[in-house]
Amino acid sequence: MAPSPSDAWIRSIDATYALFERPENREAYPALAAKVESAVRIIEAALSEFRYVHDSCSVERCALSFNGGKDCTVLAHILAAVLRRHTNAGAHELLRLEALYVACSSPFQEVEEFIAYAASPETGYNMSLHTEQGSMKEALARYLDGAPGKPLAPGPGRTEIATRPAPSEPPHAPHDVRAMFIGIRRRDPHGSSLEVRAPCDPGWPPIMRVHPILDWDYDEIWAFLRCPVLGTPPAPAPSCVGGGGAHGVPYCALYDQGYTSLGSTYNTRPNPCLAIEGTDRFCPAYKLRDCASERAGRG
Repeated sequence: MAPSPSDAWIRSIDATYALFERPENREAYPALAAKVESAVRIIEAALSEFRYVHDSCSVERCALSFNGGKDCTVLAHILAAVLRRHTNAGAHELLRLEALYVACSSPFQEVEEFIAYAASPETGYNMSLHTEQGSMKEALARYLDGAPGKPLAPGPGRTEIATRPAPSEPPHAPHDVRAMFIGIRRRDPHGSSLEVRAPCDPGWPPIMRVHPILDWDYDEIWAFLRCPVLGTPPAPAPSCVGGGGAHGVPYCALYDQGYTSLGSTYNTRPNPCLAIEGTDRFCPAYKLRDCASERAGRG
């Protein structure tokens, strides 16, 4: 029998809509509810224009850019909720989602283990994950061409689900993707001048970039990930996973070690603003007060 998500995990995903549809949640979380509703409407519009459902179990023509970071984890959760609401997914089903992971040089092992966890049809968002290296432009071109993906770096507890093609997918099948959901925000490098929807630049593959959380701030990302409305009963999880349970949505455990922005092991350290005086320990990322210091740990 194929692995399937738990009822609690399905409820967490479906609760995304409850954040803004239920009056008591809008009252308790007014700013977050407004941001989530805006992101949902952006995704709904893009899916209506670009996607179609293939063989009742996957969505074609739309894909997610996923690197295991906090922003794309928020986006994956919201996207999964929209897909369940607006497709013929069964009561306990997550439609398979095309996703592209462009690995940096020397990625953290914890990040890649979390990516495998988040891609799983049982513990995550049921991604058909294609892994590439190099520049985003080159990776996107190879992905659309159907070139074989790269394996995730080996590590303890690694599952293979993240790098397997879908069972029905030939070894070299071009991906007919027209729109890519990207979890960039305005404070990110190159984010300040973006629009919510924008075609790729000339010379790039001809797809539409969709940025549903473009106008979210750092603290709103954490308000979503740690929102109890999205919580689930406590359950065992591997060491690469932080959050989850009653605290909200699972995320990469490095954020609980003081990392606030994840990149290569060569240039990423815990945020010095979160250092606990007199110790070598750091507060978790959601404790950061100054959102402008989000990238203080990046070299």
